[in-house]
Amino acid sequence: MKSAVTFAVRQIVTGAVLLFFTLLGASQADAEAGHLLDRLTPQVMATVWPGAEKLGPEEGKPPAIAVYRKGKVAGYIFSSLDIVHAPGFSGVPFDVIAGVDLSGHISSAKAIFHREPHIYQDAVRQPQLDSFLARTAGLASQGGNAGALYPDYVDGATVSALEMRDAVFDSAQRVLISRGWMQAKDTGPAVDIDGFKQMSWDDLLAEGSIVHKIITGNDVAAALGKANAAGGKLDVPLSGANNSYIDIYTGLATPASIAKNVLGSDYAVYFGPRARRSVYAVWKVFVASKGPYDFGDDLAGTNRFGRLRVVQGGQAYQFTASQYQGIATGGRDGIRALDHAAVFTLPANARFDPLKPWRLELLVNGQTAAGAPISLAFPVDYQLPASHILTPPPAAPAWVQAWSDSRTNVIIEAVLLALLTLILALQTKLAQSRRAHRIIRNSFLLFVVVWQGWIASGQLSILNVVNYMEAPFRHFEFGFYLAEPLMVMIVIYTAISLVLLGRGVFCGWLCPFGALQELLAQLSRFVGLPQWNPPESVQKYLWLGKYVSAALVLGLAALSIDMWSRVAEVEPFDTAITSHFTRAWPYVLYACALLTIGLFTERAYCRFLCPLGGVLALAGRLHLVDLLKRRPQCGSPCRLCENSCPVKAISVTGKIKMAECFQCLDCQVEYFDDQRCPPLAAVRKRVVGGLECA
Repeated sequence: MKSAVTFAVRQIVTGAVLLFFTLLGASQADAEAGHLLDRLTPQVMATVWPGAEKLGPEEGKPPAIAVYRKGKVAGYIFSSLDIVHAPGFSGVPFDVIAGVDLSGHISSAKAIFHREPHIYQDAVRQPQLDSFLARTAGLASQGGNAGALYPDYVDGATVSALEMRDAVFDSAQRVLISRGWMQAKDTGPAVDIDGFKQMSWDDLLAEGSIVHKIITGNDVAAALGKANAAGGKLDVPLSGANNSYIDIYTGLATPASIAKNVLGSDYAVYFGPRARRSVYAVWKVFVASKGPYDFGDDLAGTNRFGRLRVVQGGQAYQFTASQYQGIATGGRDGIRALDHAAVFTLPANARFDPLKPWRLELLVNGQTAAGAPISLAFPVDYQLPASHILTPPPAAPAWVQAWSDSRTNVIIEAVLLALLTLILALQTKLAQSRRAHRIIRNSFLLFVVVWQGWIASGQLSILNVVNYMEAPFRHFEFGFYLAEPLMVMIVIYTAISLVLLGRGVFCGWLCPFGALQELLAQLSRFVGLPQWNPPESVQKYLWLGKYVSAALVLGLAALSIDMWSRVAEVEPFDTAITSHFTRAWPYVLYACALLTIGLFTERAYCRFLCPLGGVLALAGRLHLVDLLKRRPQCGSPCRLCENSCPVKAISVTGKIKMAECFQCLDCQVEYFDDQRCPPLAAVRKRVVGGLECA
């Protein structure tokens, strides 16, 4: 018991040390921000903004360089590193230099620094990334780019491409907003200016698009009394206590569904062509009335309407003649059936929010008995109905879009994982048929290689382990972990199976490169190629190779991103699976060499060199469940399973070394074979012999 505890503590300490080294140099490989002009070489300039006549100084906050054409500023050049400092999939901030014109469209973009693991120093993907960023030319930085090149154009590095493109868009918006060329994108509710629905005057009144209030002589008299002005003289005398002094109507006139229904064919006279966005809208209100009190009769000689104003919050807006447009009355229905009607335009600089409540205040003016001026305010409250408000759906995070775009792959992967779970749950039943086991396992492995690996690029690697470990310490974003749907599913399934059963579930069933090795090894045995496995005394030292490889990769990830990127190439996954052998010849030669060795020693790479296998084997030593069955006779005297294990994960004592086991179930097939397993064969012979005697 004591030795087991000591061993467990040793493994935990080892993992902690590796994690410490991984995080030690988290920011040592960052590109140097600032001095954009020094980084803006002629080659970069030729891509980012060809044909620029003159460049201004690097200035402003955020910093950018003005680009001149025909003596005028045509746009700006900027660096994503200087503005958003966005980290890529590697966790290291990249530097993309780009340009944006004054209308918000990207001129082009180029990455001058990054350490993205699937792209860095890759002869195929680096040109793909360059092309992807160059084709941002003409795209709008505020979105709405239908038909734009999707990030999966950069094969196997979708997340990196997406991060760089979004950093360009985000930086461009910040540059233009800070310099007054663009307004911040409004993602909240907005007035539906141009939408139209046919409605009658009564419909508008019923839904509150137009509101009205009847003010009687009695109301005015009561207000005079409250103001201690009883007996005063009004500009328009009262005709009777219960008679209507004014029936006043008001409403927001800017939405087309209100204005077109109120004005009919005269709509264009008041509003003209309206191909504009709501953030640039001119806010107008209707005011109309009937009764003896005319809201606009006091304009003469003052140039200011003194009988009404619009109030919102603590701000009051009064109108002048230049803000007034009269509406002809004398008709038989609607606004034209009233006595007086007009459209008033709020000042262009008014801090008026049409989505918030406001009120029209009718001012009844006059003099007190002592001759002092008096003004009585009668409010008409207004709130724009929801039918004239656009409420866009909340912007979906990038990871949501990724899952939506990958829903077919997600479904297929979910079925694949469910099938694997079923196989593991029913492995005892499956292992009792050698033929069924071989057909199901080989079919599963073939599907993992072809679909999950070559088609869907679902190859987990040591790079994923490093990034998942580092992410919380660099820039914790929940979306980071969800950006690659298939990888998320594989990682979660691997983590659960690792805790329960050990390393073998992923390495033996879900790793495309491992599956490729095993299928090729079966083919080599079929054609009669000689097989070699080292003796156990040698193999126990060779097994250490994967732990050394893992420590080297994780340690260098902390010390130097350049060295890490090179050493991480010990994994041939990128070459053989993700890139389909289309990389530079040294990488292809290395991957082919490993596969060739595997023809003679099954899964040699997985057993002796794989850093991901080393991490999983280390973590999997503390697994909770052993499903593989053994008998007392295993190892002594019977060694059938030991000899049948293709990766020699069974010791001479008959014990299965789960850190080296790939859960292939070959030993279980032997375990249940009463023709080959000596203990079962002996039982079978005794039973058969007894039957014959009987």
